[in-house]
Amino acid sequence: MSWTRSIVVLMSTSLMLAAAQLTTTGPAGAAETARPGAMVPVRLETAGLADPIGIDDTEPTLSWELKTGREESRQAAYQIRAASTSARLAAGRADLWDSGRVRSSINHGVAYDGRAVDSRDHVFWQVRVWDERGGVSRWSDPASWEVGLVDEADWDADWIGNPVWEEPVAHPMPVDLSTPASGRYLRISVTRLDGATTDPFAENREARLQLGEIEVFDSTDPSANFAAGADVVASESDDTDGEWAPGYLTDGERLSSAAPRGYSSESHPTLDVSSKPITLTVDLGEKRSFNRVRLYPRSDLQDQFARSANYPRNFSVEVSDAPDTGFQTVRSYSNQQPPSAQHTQPMALPIFAKQFDLKRDVRSARLYVTGMGVYSATINGQAVTDAVLEPPNTDVRDQVVASAYDVTGLLRSGQNRFAAELGTGMAQVNRAASNRYQYMNSDYSPPRLLAQLEITTTDGRRHVVATDGSWQTTLGATTTANWYGGEDYDARREQAGWREPGTSLTGWDTAEVTEPPFETTEIVGRTAPPITQVDALRATSVTNPEAGTYIVDFGTNVVGWPELTADGAAGTEVRMYPAEQLDKDGTVLQTQYSGRNRVWQAMTLDGTGPLTWHPRFNYSGFRYLEITGLSAAPALADVRALVLRTDNAAAGTVESSDPLLNSIHGIINRAIQGNMYSVLTDCPHREKFGWTEQLNLVFDSVAKNYDVEAYYRKIVQDMADSQTSFGLVPDITPEYTEFSEWNVGYRDDANWGGSIILAPWLMYRAYGDVETMRTFYPNMQRYLDYLSGRADGHILGQGLGDWIAIDTTTPLELVGTQAYYKLASTLSQVARTIGKKQDAEKYAALAADIADAFNAEFFDAATGDYGPGNQTSNGLALDADLVPADHRDQVLGNLIESIRAADDHLRVGEIGLPAILDVLAEEGRDDVIYDIATQTTYPSYGYLVETGSTALPEAWTGMTKSGSQNHYMLGAIDDWFWSGLGGIEQAPGSVAFRDLVIAPAVVGDLTSHHAGYRTPQGEVVTDWQLDGDRLDLQVTVPANTTATVKVPLDKVGGADAKLSAGGLRPTRVSDEYAVYEVRAGAWRFVASAR
Repeated sequence: MSWTRSIVVLMSTSLMLAAAQLTTTGPAGAAETARPGAMVPVRLETAGLADPIGIDDTEPTLSWELKTGREESRQAAYQIRAASTSARLAAGRADLWDSGRVRSSINHGVAYDGRAVDSRDHVFWQVRVWDERGGVSRWSDPASWEVGLVDEADWDADWIGNPVWEEPVAHPMPVDLSTPASGRYLRISVTRLDGATTDPFAENREARLQLGEIEVFDSTDPSANFAAGADVVASESDDTDGEWAPGYLTDGERLSSAAPRGYSSESHPTLDVSSKPITLTVDLGEKRSFNRVRLYPRSDLQDQFARSANYPRNFSVEVSDAPDTGFQTVRSYSNQQPPSAQHTQPMALPIFAKQFDLKRDVRSARLYVTGMGVYSATINGQAVTDAVLEPPNTDVRDQVVASAYDVTGLLRSGQNRFAAELGTGMAQVNRAASNRYQYMNSDYSPPRLLAQLEITTTDGRRHVVATDGSWQTTLGATTTANWYGGEDYDARREQAGWREPGTSLTGWDTAEVTEPPFETTEIVGRTAPPITQVDALRATSVTNPEAGTYIVDFGTNVVGWPELTADGAAGTEVRMYPAEQLDKDGTVLQTQYSGRNRVWQAMTLDGTGPLTWHPRFNYSGFRYLEITGLSAAPALADVRALVLRTDNAAAGTVESSDPLLNSIHGIINRAIQGNMYSVLTDCPHREKFGWTEQLNLVFDSVAKNYDVEAYYRKIVQDMADSQTSFGLVPDITPEYTEFSEWNVGYRDDANWGGSIILAPWLMYRAYGDVETMRTFYPNMQRYLDYLSGRADGHILGQGLGDWIAIDTTTPLELVGTQAYYKLASTLSQVARTIGKKQDAEKYAALAADIADAFNAEFFDAATGDYGPGNQTSNGLALDADLVPADHRDQVLGNLIESIRAADDHLRVGEIGLPAILDVLAEEGRDDVIYDIATQTTYPSYGYLVETGSTALPEAWTGMTKSGSQNHYMLGAIDDWFWSGLGGIEQAPGSVAFRDLVIAPAVVGDLTSHHAGYRTPQGEVVTDWQLDGDRLDLQVTVPANTTATVKVPLDKVGGADAKLSAGGLRPTRVSDEYAVYEVRAGAWRFVASAR
């Protein structure tokens, strides 16, 4: 559905919702009994999750589906009751909430409105419903949710780290003089600043000089710092009491991570300060001879390359015997690169353990845990969860997610031990050694642990085991864990039994109590499903292209962990190199994402027998493994691919009579799940970043495959956390690195940042989620205001354009302005839906102004073309409904003609692709989409399948070129397998699929198609078969849903077709369709030529 049309038909939705929900107080009928055949609420969810533990939403939304034994059922009212214990709920004692009978058909996203709940509270709830005939269901089976630790005061635990990892490290820049200099006064004269923290998008740019310490030495006596305690005079200074002042440059405190930090200049609007250099003059007390000066950078701030921030770019070192005159330059620097800001990583990753005794059996126990980096935790040797790569990636400057686990069954009376291993994750991506690949650098924090185990024993006593200075730590058997480059494990370092109670920890250090990662870091509860292992694939073949090298093929592109069982002598290193493609010589090809550096996972054997190992602190995308270090080829059974993804429930299935279409769906689905990690990433190997444009451009395809309601809510929060003070929403979230240094569009493109507006709107349409729109509405407003400030005459002139397009002639301004219009239009509807009428009118007026400017700038009425008249330009204009009504047919005709002229191939990128598909579907041209979908020559989906892709690649060249072979950004066509061929669409004005239009496209040579999709109301299914001139269409409509079914007749005789629908009569018949109005139930429609 095009953007503007969807907005028009949904204008009244908020009024419909308000009218649909009326509460009737008084006795809601404990005496009422369920009637046979009535609906039954099933699949209860809280905040989009099944029985969640540890959420921090104290007023979550509640949802359910309806199961019915009678056709045409629709909910007329509901009643929710909630209690503080399961026993009270079973007894009907709703001590937390009884909603009473609420007249409403809404069954999704009902806000809890009972007694206030707090940390650790456990809420049990159930629901019953009435149908339109007055029938009342039985009470549903109970569901529950449990609140985590909501307030900071709930945490007794301290952040802890390993003392070796916590040791502060500064990276001074040495200024070495070829011959000693002599003088009493040393002056640093700076003429150009560094732009590391100068935001190019800020209205008032700020550049500063900031240093932590200055030291002066004679190399013959390196222990004598002549500058210690010296007076310092600065030409300018932005002093902050106790933190920043010139005198702190010589106080012996080299690090700026804590006060006093050092020296800070005033802010400057440009980097060039040569007209008035910033000078720092150090009085050495007497004339000194020296040949080395150390400048310590600011150590608590870094840029995307992990370089120290606000370090001078151009500067000179000068000496004199007088404080104000006679300075001679002894060394000067031009375009000096800042020193590294990263810690030097120790030889292995830290592990932690805590032993404790319990004198009674355990009644209940909850573990609240998080970390900086990635943690893996056990109690008495057993994993506390099947979730992996925990905690989920967030911007740790804003939020860290703490998960809660029910660990009652892992504890026992007597000795117990909590154990944890930590990897660095995205919190510290240090420059990898040995030519190991990594995409970016980060140094937010060394690995740290925060854990609180709360136990209630059978005598009613409460025990708390929390991370503090009594915990023990050492360096473990994992020696490297780089988020990009891979992981190394040395079995010889493994300490037997250290996870089990009673095992000696002699020689371990005491954990170091640390501060939170940042003063602004908030600990929040889980809001989305975790990453889990969802599959395990066996190898399909092993080859030996060269001596000592074995290539394992898993047959399909997967994302997760390679696992190997190997045996050999102690000290033998076995490496696994993951890759998506093979080189010409049969070895793996990694250059497509890592250049000269390589990615590998390595295990060093201990010589005690076969060892089965897989990495745990990073992940890879691969089809092939190159294995070295083995004395013989591995058996197929010794190698597995453990498939990981976020545990979002499957939502839909499709299958066609055309194997090519099934393969296209398969590679798209594989790419979606391969990038469904803490955020929806671009690729699972090269970048692993949450590029945000895909959140809106491919939403329908993602949501048809998986239930992403809770998952998307978490990602929208990530976008809000990444939003800058001036309103920009960056192209990636969490924003672990800034790309503006290369191309402004890599950080600032409306099709990317605009997901802060579009994603909540799409969630509302798909799931009825009003709260996400309401919560992030201020963020949406700030972003649109930011774009308005960037636009010139309502034309938005920057960005990445139609990214990855073959035809690159589409103007950036056309793409950006269409997005700007779409965002203004959508925000108008968001405002109207949440009751902001004046805002809605304001944004609608802005959208109208943008439309006028767009057409004035890009439309040629004579030719009926936009911009250069290419596919993307005309498609974008049509999709946003920007085309004047009297020219729409002309522009549409030009678009279709350009597709036909290209032999039914698209030459578009990821922005133009969904727009064109939506336009063609909206205009009933599924025949054109089918012809596009079934091409097998370049560029096409079929070409990707025919040339060997097993997951959707980054570009239309697929496996014939290097590049990512697992990108879902071109996957917009997948939704058409449901909405087009399956015919499953929402009716105009519908939200959460309460009202459907079923109009399957029977096109091309297809003889059958199946589509199933679990909507918030339940599963809708369409199955059709075409046998000659007979069409058999079967439709399942879930409870609480109506559907307009359009049976296609063009292949079975048109309006003269013989119709059969189990006694149903069509409301109208044409050569195109026979139209029926139905409600919940299973229906069969047959049409055949007379």
